[in-house]
Amino acid sequence: MSEQSSRLAPIGSRSRAPSHLRRAGAAAAVLAIVGVGAAGCGSSSNSNSVNSAIDSVQSQASSVQSQISTAVTNAQQQAQSVQSQVQSVQSQIQQQNNQNQNQNQNGGSGQYGY
Repeated sequence: MSEQSSRLAPIGSRSRAPSHLRRAGAAAAVLAIVGVGAAGCGSSSNSNSVNSAIDSVQSQASSVQSQISTAVTNAQQQAQSVQSQVQSVQSQIQQQNNQNQNQNQNGGSGQYGY
């Protein structure tokens, strides 16, 4: 079986890509440049679509910001509630410790005098 001339040469044996690949690359580059240019010079309906998309993203960002603010406020309120509960428990512990100390100082007699 004979070798085909379109077969790829080993790496480094060619200094340039085949002409059909160079033409395809150039065509792709031109299309990309034209596409970018067209996006910048679009019709008013394209501009309206872009503006609508921007407005939608800004609205969603505002909504997320509001949700975050609400979550932070709720977390702060819960933290204050927990702090109040901790202080209440600490106060109860202190009262119990005081009662225990008084009982120890009175010879261990409890509230019933046993």
